[in-house]
Parts: sequence; structure tokens; C-alpha cells
Amino acid sequence: MRQITFTLFLIFSCSLWAQSNPLKLTMKEAEELFRTHNLLLVAEYYNVDMAQAQVVQAKLFDNPVITLEQNIYNRLNGKYFDFGKEGESGVQIEQAINLAGQRNKRIRLEKINHQSALLQFEEVARTLNSELKETCVEMYFLTKSVQIYDKEITSLEELLLFYKNMAEKGNISLLELSRMQALLLSLKKEKNDAVNELVSKRGNLKMLLNLPVTQEIEILLDETMLSRLELFSLSLADLDSLLPSRPDQRLAFSMLEASKANLKLQRSLAAPEFAIQGIYDRAGNFINNYFAVGLSFSVPIFNRNQGNIKSAKLEIEKSLKEKEYTENRANSELYVAYSRLEKAMELYQSADDDLEKNFNRLIEGVNENFRKRNISMLEFVDYYESYKETSLQLYETRKDVFLAMENLNTVVGRNIFNY
Repeated sequence: MRQITFTLFLIFSCSLWAQSNPLKLTMKEAEELFRTHNLLLVAEYYNVDMAQAQVVQAKLFDNPVITLEQNIYNRLNGKYFDFGKEGESGVQIEQAINLAGQRNKRIRLEKINHQSALLQFEEVARTLNSELKETCVEMYFLTKSVQIYDKEITSLEELLLFYKNMAEKGNISLLELSRMQALLLSLKKEKNDAVNELVSKRGNLKMLLNLPVTQEIEILLDETMLSRLELFSLSLADLDSLLPSRPDQRLAFSMLEASKANLKLQRSLAAPEFAIQGIYDRAGNFINNYFAVGLSFSVPIFNRNQGNIKSAKLEIEKSLKEKEYTENRANSELYVAYSRLEKAMELYQSADDDLEKNFNRLIEGVNENFRKRNISMLEFVDYYESYKETSLQLYETRKDVFLAMENLNTVVGRNIFNY
């Protein structure tokens, strides 16, 4: 009983420690943790090992077939299963031999499939890594948005406490008090919505990093790099030249090569099946202890593998179209991603970051002036709304730049922007 109690206490303590000590991660640290802990990525790599096993299998030769024959009843001496000199026994060994380079063509096909499995793994890593970084960016700016709501709610609650005392003394009207209470409720509702979205993003991030559900996470993001970002140094033509190295582009080419290799294999399988035999017959042939060699081969009259050859030809045509589609999609994605980043940068550079700093300095002055009745309730509410909306829009503008940068990284298939 004491051991169970201690175990429960230990689990509870660890949970409290995880909640009170958030795991602080930069984007680079999150990526490193993702590469080693993501379960989907680990599971996908098993396909690579499975493909490698198929290469090993293709290199193996066919097993020889041994046939044993024993006479059940010898009528000459009345013995059952006579294994003696007068009994009939036979042994036959048969070894199939691949013609037309079937074995080498099969190995070639499996090696291409192994390469395709590696590229498929890289493609899964590319898409999941994009989801990881986008989730981190959204979490970072959602956290900042919640802090804005906290700041306004705390300030308004302090002011509301003061005005409740004033209302009890009859110095202000209940209408003004009710308006402040409505503003506070509205802010709490908006904060609650933001917190719920943050919880959802945090849960998704824990799944991507395979972390305990009780582990709190704090994302560290360098916003100052936005001021150093120079998009004009990256031309669309230079980025377009990087697209062929993208995993899905290389995978489409690998699938085309696999289709061509499969056609060669299917054509080779149309050759006759050939086998060499060794035969021993102890007493059932025209002489005792009969030894012989034999050959067997199929005659491809009806089945010349026509259906599989035609299917392999059609697979090549299909792979060509898929490769062309993949290239067109990549080019389209690049154009959209580059344009999106251009627009996001234009909007960010047109915004004045001093707005946020000025609003932060003015909030105390507004509260003080409202206490002294130097500004009206309408002006007070308008300031709070303006402060909140301006701050959230500034965060949204920065977030859009980060997401556009990450989208371009994903489209190109490499980290053009590091943050």
C-alpha cells in the first residue's frame, strides 16, 4: 500500500514539475526533437528497411527441389517399403535457372524501390516538419495574444474595483459601471477563445514531438530577424532551379525508373522457364542404379506474359503523367509561396512597430485620466479596443511573414530561411 501511494505521489509530483517548468524550445531544437521522437517518422522509416530486405530477397537464388520416390510393396519378395538392394527407390534433384537476366532485372527493380522508399521517407519528413514549424509559429503568436488580453483584463479589473467603490458612494452612474463590466466580459470571452486555440495547437505539437500530455512547452522565436530579411536577394529563377531536388520530384522520377525496370523484367519473364535435373533410380529402370541428367523448359505458346507486359507499358505512361503533374504543381506552389511572402513582407514593412510600444506606455495614462474624469467612457472603451486590435494585428502581420517563409522553405524543400 505504501509503495502504491509513493508511486502515485511520484507521478503527481512529476506532473506538477512539468506544468511549472515548461520546456523552452527554439525552432532548431524543436526540429531536432522531432527527427528523433516523431512516431510517424519512425514508422515510415520501417518502409525503408522493408524495401532493403526486398533487395536482399531478390539477390537469392531459387532453392533446388529434391524429389524422393520409394516403392510401397515389393511383389517379388513380399516386403513393404523394401529399402534393400531389390527394392525400388529413386531420387531426383532439380534446379531452376533464370534466363534473359531475370535475376539481375529483379534486383535492379528492388534497388529502385528501395531508393523510392527513402525518398518517400524524406517527403513525409518534409510535410511533417512544415506542420511542426507552422504549429510552433502559431503557438508563439497565440501566446503573445493571450498576454495582451491578460494585460487589459488585469488593468480593467483594478479599475473596475475602484469604480465599484465609487458607485457605492453614488459618485458614478450604474450605466458606466455596467459598460465597464460588459467590456471586461467581452475581453475574457475573447481570451478564452484564444486560449482554447492555443491548447489545441499545443496538443498537436506534443503529438508531433511525442511528449507527455502534461508537459508544458514554450516556443522561443527571434522576431528581430524580420528586420534583417531581404527578399530581393532571392530571385524566383534561383528558387525554381532548386525544385528538382525536392523529395517528391525525385520520387516521381524514381517511380518512372521503376516502371521502366519493371517493363524489362516482365519482358524477360516471357522467356521459357528452364531447369536442370539430376536423376537416380535404383531398380526401376532398364538397369539397376540408373543415373541420368535432364533438362526441362516451358514452351511459351499461350502465355507469353502479354498482360503483364502491357500493364508495365501503361504504368510507364502513367508515371510520365504523374511526373509532369508533380513538376507543374511544384512550379505553381513556388509562384504562390513567393508571391505570398512578398505581400506579407510589404504589409509588415508598412506597419509601425512603435505603435505597440506607444500603446503600452499610454495604457496607464488612460486609466489615470479616466479616474480623474478627463476622458469619457466612450473614449476609454475606444482606447482599449484600439490597443487590443492594433497589437493583435501587429502579431498577425509578423506571424504571416513567418508562415510565408516556412511555406517557401517547404515548397523549395530546404531551409532558405533559418529562424
